[in-house]
Amino acid sequence: MKGTLEERFWAKVDKRGATDCWEWRGSKAGKGYGQIWEGGRNLYAHRISWELANGPIPAGKFVCHHCDNPSCVNPAHLWIGSNADNMRDMIAKDRAPDRRGKRDGNSKLTEKEVHEIRQMLSRGILQRVIAEEYGITQTNISCIKTGKSWAWLKEDLT
Repeated sequence: MKGTLEERFWAKVDKRGATDCWEWRGSKAGKGYGQIWEGGRNLYAHRISWELANGPIPAGKFVCHHCDNPSCVNPAHLWIGSNADNMRDMIAKDRAPDRRGKRDGNSKLTEKEVHEIRQMLSRGILQRVIAEEYGITQTNISCIKTGKSWAWLKEDLT
């Protein structure tokens, strides 16, 4: 489609009421963020929306969504913040992924194994012996024992 970036941009937006999400109907990148081709590369649609409505985005800043809808380009739903601001917003809205335990990706233990380790510790089995059995360090066992790791895991697993 020919035309200016602004013309091409608004042609791909489903504008609704002033307080509604304005859905991007063009191409989307990962996680649903709109994208538009300009100058030999894809640009994020929500960032273009911000710039069309408010001017340039300050260096190092993010364009964040109040509505948490990645395909929304309503400038009224967008705000400027740092990465830390965006992460705080995600946590405050309870959208942070649960990366505890096995969902961490770096975890070497399952929840069941931690429960077994706790039982072994309660029976007086040495930390170094448990560590060897599970292929982890004695420090890992100590952290489980003291609650520095896996503290969120309840003891009532079976």
